[in-house]
Amino acid sequence: MGHSLDGLSGPGDAVSPETCLRRLAGICKTFQIDSLSPQVEGCREALQSRGVVDVVVLGRFKAGKSSFLNSLMGRSILPVAVLPVTAVVTRLCGGPEDCAVVLHGDGSREEIALEQLPEFVAQQRNPDNVKEVATVDVQLADLGPFGNIRFVDTPGLGSVYAHNTKTSVEWLPKVGAALVAISAESPLSAQDLELLRDAMRYSPEMAILLTKADQVSPRELEDVIAFLAQQTALRVGKNLPILPYSILPGHETHRDRLKAYLLERLAARHDEAAGEILRHKIAALVSGCRDYLRVAEQAATAAEEARAQLARLLAEERQRLRSVRHEIWLLAADLKSRLRDTAAKESQTYRSGLLARLLEDLDAQPSLRKGTLRRTTAACEAWMEAALRRELESVSREEGARLRQFLTEAESSLTRVVRAFQDRLSQRLEEALHTSFSGAAFHAAIAPPNRPDVSVGRLFDVPVEMLGFLVPMWLFRPLVMRHFRRGLPWQAEKNLYRLAAQWADAYDRSIDGLARQAQEFIENEMATVERLVSGADSQLSPVRQAIAELQALESGQVAAGGAR
Repeated sequence: MGHSLDGLSGPGDAVSPETCLRRLAGICKTFQIDSLSPQVEGCREALQSRGVVDVVVLGRFKAGKSSFLNSLMGRSILPVAVLPVTAVVTRLCGGPEDCAVVLHGDGSREEIALEQLPEFVAQQRNPDNVKEVATVDVQLADLGPFGNIRFVDTPGLGSVYAHNTKTSVEWLPKVGAALVAISAESPLSAQDLELLRDAMRYSPEMAILLTKADQVSPRELEDVIAFLAQQTALRVGKNLPILPYSILPGHETHRDRLKAYLLERLAARHDEAAGEILRHKIAALVSGCRDYLRVAEQAATAAEEARAQLARLLAEERQRLRSVRHEIWLLAADLKSRLRDTAAKESQTYRSGLLARLLEDLDAQPSLRKGTLRRTTAACEAWMEAALRRELESVSREEGARLRQFLTEAESSLTRVVRAFQDRLSQRLEEALHTSFSGAAFHAAIAPPNRPDVSVGRLFDVPVEMLGFLVPMWLFRPLVMRHFRRGLPWQAEKNLYRLAAQWADAYDRSIDGLARQAQEFIENEMATVERLVSGADSQLSPVRQAIAELQALESGQVAAGGAR
């Protein structure tokens, strides 16, 4: 960031971190720089957990984050599955005995058994976080050797199941040390690079957790490590430790190296590391505050002609917001239309295989060939619902994964729209005031869909209870079973279409959520800049006072009479 804030720690300092943060928060509140609120909160949490280093495991969906933590603990505590699982943030630390506490959004606490953990943190058992879980804190004796390190498992980024309350995104400003999980199978996507840059803003302690190292040969692993080292140095501007990892036998050396890194780099020097992380966060917040305030200062001191030009340019940009909003929603509508068509077509590619498996399973059910018409019908319907649910859950996993490309495209496209707006706004400020402006970072959060269900209709239009006693099954059973078999293709096709529609609806909601976030971010950023440059004359003195205080906070010496 270019600011060390070394003066914030050590004996004889004129300003404490608590005082520094209080004054930074006051500056943000005074000038209504709301976009920096997440960073203020991240600094506040770092202060409150003084001496505890939150090692946050970040990364794409299915990058192996939860599996890594289970391996580190030596047992399966966190749920893992083929589907995206993690729905809420889970924090794990050492302690004298095993226990878990659920922290709800309303501030209430609930002690649970470790076996109950999936009920609160797994997407499938807590869809859309209906239980309103803020975080889950787990204490384990197995983590005792790690001292004051607290591991944080986050939902995967880029997955349709990433939590709809901006779970992973909100945790970025709270990162202590960051382990960015990148799979050896597909190293360093554009999203990985963006995540690394974002994490660097909030922490000086970062490493790449290269998961699934068993999926490539030792020679290929060396090539992947060399590629990551070269690309991160070039594209992120920092040489990061790269720690290969696998939970499988034969990779004990990698696990020992990673454990040694955590113990030596963080656990053994947790007080020092916590201080470095806090200073880094405060420095980033100081830099962000100054970026906004310098716009206000330049506007206040600019010549009348320049200020008139700025007013005209901002008015033009304000008028252009209508076009930007239109662009956002056109983009969303196009993605949703293409997604729905693709979902319907893709779902039917499973039809023949699904029907063949159902018929094969039906033939292997001798129990369906016994009993009265009523019992036979009930048994057939129960079997069909169970069989369809089992088969469609497998189809759903593949269908969801195939459609995820639309969500990735939406996230990428909307981020480009926001960045284009910020670039234009920066260009306007540069043109009128000759000052640079980068603005706050936009992070899109993805809302999860509900779990698809299965609906199975009746086999007969007339209730069998009315006719069962009239039907001699020894004579009509073959006819009943043929009728049932003829109905299976329609049940399979109907439920595949329903599943496709549910996935399309789920992704539609996610895309709409991303579009709303992009629109709100742009409008808030525009309003903040307009507020800072309007009435510039009357703001000049308090703005300069605040900038002077930022400089004093960086040096560790707070000037008398500074903004409070």
